[in-house]
Amino acid sequence: MKYIIIKGSRSSGKAETINAICKKLKPESIRRLYFHETGRTFMEPLPPSANINEGTYLVTVKKKNILMVSNCPTEQRKRITHILDSVMGLNIKPHLAIIAMRGLEKLKDYSTAKELENYGKCIYETKIWRIPSNQYSLTEEWNKRVSYITAITLHNI
Repeated sequence: MKYIIIKGSRSSGKAETINAICKKLKPESIRRLYFHETGRTFMEPLPPSANINEGTYLVTVKKKNILMVSNCPTEQRKRITHILDSVMGLNIKPHLAIIAMRGLEKLKDYSTAKELENYGKCIYETKIWRIPSNQYSLTEEWNKRVSYITAITLHNI
């Protein structure tokens, strides 16, 4: 599996960036993943035009599965190993993953980037900052950020 890491601090726009990328990809399907305390994983289908907020989603684009973790593993209190093993337990192997993570993971036993190395190859890693504007989605910086990561995603699926 190939993966993209989007690093940033709290409220830097990681989830909103992943949502914008998802919209630009024009997915065939979106499924939200829920991780139950019992260890079971559930999927809820969403309309292809749905917003993906903070959480974990499986998106299908060009018949390829893309795992989108828009809520950092530390915020979900789920290690990326647990998330990936749960998805693979559903007999789904993502072709690509886009993972949001905190720049500094302060929780004990969390090392998202290191854990991801066991699952594939990082094709792009970026650190983002909050765009200081109420209309951030109209800025050139925002458009460049979303367009560049979308292009990398499309090139690798």
